[in-house]
Amino acid sequence: MRSVSELCPEYGQQIQFTSKVEDGEAITMGKSGNPAKRADQVKPVNSTANDQIMVVWCDNGTVDGKFMEGVVYTMLTSGLPITSAQRVQGNQIGRQRQTAFDVWHRQTDFDWLLWVDSDIVLTNESLQKVWNSRHIQDRPVVSGTYFISKQMESSIMQPYPAVFMAHEDDKYLMTYVHPLPPDALMKVDYAGFGFLLMHRSVADKMREFHGDISFFIESMDEANREKDTFIGEDIQFFMKMKEAGIPLHVHTGATVKHMKRFAFDEEFYKLYWITMANSQVAQARKEKEAEAQAPAPDTSSSN
Repeated sequence: MRSVSELCPEYGQQIQFTSKVEDGEAITMGKSGNPAKRADQVKPVNSTANDQIMVVWCDNGTVDGKFMEGVVYTMLTSGLPITSAQRVQGNQIGRQRQTAFDVWHRQTDFDWLLWVDSDIVLTNESLQKVWNSRHIQDRPVVSGTYFISKQMESSIMQPYPAVFMAHEDDKYLMTYVHPLPPDALMKVDYAGFGFLLMHRSVADKMREFHGDISFFIESMDEANREKDTFIGEDIQFFMKMKEAGIPLHVHTGATVKHMKRFAFDEEFYKLYWITMANSQVAQARKEKEAEAQAPAPDTSSSN
């Protein structure tokens, strides 16, 4: 199979692609009390010999076109050391993530793994922010920011950042970090796997602490099934990571689009045009206030 540099000589970057991964069998393709720091004050770690990135995503056979556009464009133009990619196809996301994790840790020597969900639109700017925030000892796991909603397919979805703090006593409860501090790097308890950078030392420490187990097994409190006590595979991983003493940081300025469906109905129609009208009124008021505060022209004539 030809490399990207052969297909696109102007990029001159070798990105190895091989075949897909069938349902769990991986084949490598080449408010919290935690203070938030301004992202521009954070220093990244120095490069290492294997300071290269493997990109990984899991899907069920299809992906969003905007996702693929973002991944391909970023891999070709970001200038970052993205040298390989891995795709895991299937319908059991916990098993798929574990397979991807194992292949990266056991069958490659890449230092960094970049998780991107198949409905996230990656950009150079956001990836650069996450990459520049990494630190092997202090920040071995850095997440970008995207938004989620429980009102899927409705016309007015309530968005929250996929950034969470744990409850002190109940592991089935967590709170959104909302409102989100702008362009900050902050330590949190949980995030999502939609846009997540991870260093190889994380896998080493996880296996040393927990043993050779699956880190992505979903769970539910069977004694309280009537309540929302389900814990997904991503939160399970972060819980185990926290137990192993590995910190998680989120860059709130590294935002990416999360492609979801919504309904074009009367509610959305009204919401859109009311919002537009209010925006125009606010802009007109702002311009009028600026005009009123402007110094009056000097009309006096000089003698």
